[in-house]
Amino acid sequence: MDVQNVKLDGEGLNYVEEYADFVNNEYRRRQSERIPYELQWRLNTEMIKGNQFLNINTQLRKIEEVPKLYWWQEREVFNQIATIIETRIARLTRQKPIMKTRPASNEDSDEQASKVSTMVLTSKWHDEKMSDKYSDVITWLEHCGTAFIKNVWHSGKGRSLGTMVQTTQQQVDGFLFPSQQEVEIFEGDIEVSVVSPYEIYPDNSNRNNLEECRSVIHARAYHIRDIEDMYGVAVNSESVDSFALQSSSGLSGMSYNAGGYKTKNERLKDHAIVKEYYERESKSYPNGRFIVVASDKVLYAGDLPYANGEDGKRDFPFVRIPSIELPNVFWGQSIAERCIPIQRRYNALRNRKAEYLNLVAVGQWYEPIGSLDDDSELNNSPANRIRYNSGVGKPEPVVFPSLPSSFESESQTLLAEFTAVSGVSELSRFSEAPSGVKSGVALGIANEQDDTRISMTASRIADAMVQVAKQWLRLYRQFASEQRMVQCYGRDVDIMTWHASDLNSDDVIIENSSALAETPAQRRQMVFDLINTGIFNKFETNPYSREGAKKILELIEVGHWEFGIDDDYTLHETRAKRENRMMKQGQMPMFQPFDDHDIHIEEHNEFRLSADYEQLLMTPQGQMIAQIFEQHVQQHQMYQAQMQQQQMMAQMQQQQMAQKQPTN
Repeated sequence: MDVQNVKLDGEGLNYVEEYADFVNNEYRRRQSERIPYELQWRLNTEMIKGNQFLNINTQLRKIEEVPKLYWWQEREVFNQIATIIETRIARLTRQKPIMKTRPASNEDSDEQASKVSTMVLTSKWHDEKMSDKYSDVITWLEHCGTAFIKNVWHSGKGRSLGTMVQTTQQQVDGFLFPSQQEVEIFEGDIEVSVVSPYEIYPDNSNRNNLEECRSVIHARAYHIRDIEDMYGVAVNSESVDSFALQSSSGLSGMSYNAGGYKTKNERLKDHAIVKEYYERESKSYPNGRFIVVASDKVLYAGDLPYANGEDGKRDFPFVRIPSIELPNVFWGQSIAERCIPIQRRYNALRNRKAEYLNLVAVGQWYEPIGSLDDDSELNNSPANRIRYNSGVGKPEPVVFPSLPSSFESESQTLLAEFTAVSGVSELSRFSEAPSGVKSGVALGIANEQDDTRISMTASRIADAMVQVAKQWLRLYRQFASEQRMVQCYGRDVDIMTWHASDLNSDDVIIENSSALAETPAQRRQMVFDLINTGIFNKFETNPYSREGAKKILELIEVGHWEFGIDDDYTLHETRAKRENRMMKQGQMPMFQPFDDHDIHIEEHNEFRLSADYEQLLMTPQGQMIAQIFEQHVQQHQMYQAQMQQQQMMAQMQQQQMAQKQPTN
């Protein structure tokens, strides 16, 4: 949070203390309300890690180890949840979203503004290393069911604008002395961070989404020195607990003692929890409220700082991403939570099977009372001599029945239930066909079923990325007061200057949203199919018109379609639009003989039919701009006429020469 130029609004010490008490009390209330969900998240994570003999104690509100009933019980873990979650994470992170904005109209100015907005979003994605953060979001999403992205403005980011001398007061031996220091000034930029669900506290966990929440608390632990550096206020350390699971000691030669864990509570030293309280606009607070509290001190209090909502309204700087939506529940559900009962049953089945095999291998004996001497011992070691009293009877080994077939059938049933519940089949997890599936049609159906289940989560992620992009554009409109420069790499390096007023469209789309759940092989096959249709041919041999081909590729969400259809046409079109911008500013562009004159005349006349051109005509420079456009279009027309006249004369000369040639 940027707090370099803020003031603490208030009415004295009592007012500040009331703020601190209010936020701290709200934090404790929401923390207590959220404990059942938090315990489930911790259990999900431990199950994925392989600590699977754990359960939630609802009375004590903590995670405990499930005790063994007998000393000889096996405690092996056969982790199927981990492969399911890893497969889902791999498929969801394989295709990164491509953010684009659509123009508000067909006007040249709106199309240019849309291009600027798209370049700004693309540049921001790369500057913030969003590919790594996107992977972190998916990981939190699959472990806990919910993840958040936080977008705030930070005045210490961006390009350096120089330095300025700042005068402050320094206290020495009880006296204040003026002190001067040079401070570097930056243009400021957006700071994007991934926030885990452990740090978010809504006003009520029964809300459906963030839009229904009146207030949200973001709580994160910092070292007290870091808090002083960020806010300029020294705070006292407070109790900050960190929970972990510690493996129990002991040998586990046959896994009898394996899987034993206990909760380890670590207390962080010299830390305090910074609690950011965000409250929506209301009659009492028309601009909302934003209060920051650490320990018992208020670090900041004022209006909600970001006008990042619809129609310029102030809103929370968070975007919520759920994996599976539940009605009237703020927190999404993870697939891991649904798989836990099946995983426990599967572990129990495999361990009972292992116990049976151990029992058969080691064996048991029937020993008549008094049949053995004191020196004899029953065991299965090689060359062991067993002395017995023949009058009483000899010991005999116990004969065990064969393992029931129900063990194997139950194992296959549980594996099928993993697939049914998670939507991730053996085809996705192990890259092999499910048992009994041989035909290509059946394999295609299995793959489509996997795509259908995971596409629900992919669709929610794409919707969230749209909201992230909208918040970026709105923050730039609010805080980017000076002219800026953006550089974007495509077919050619494109550098463009822009101002906040250029970002006039919030119509953001994710171009490849449907591709988030598709495999690279599927995308490649689609491209080969498009090549066979001739859609990438030059215009002369293309079965589609330029606009039709572009629209087709746009509808099927193929990336970078702007550079794939008739590149020569696109280059001439782009050059003509650059000339339009020059003539709007009263500059006469340089006429070039190699221009495609039909395209240039079409683009210039199309702009002269727009409303922007009519508004330019009403300005003091309107007549001059009209003359520039007219003269430039006439240059293209005159050159065309000359070229056509030269071609006609050349054809006439060829015909005359052909007529003069003697015939045999």
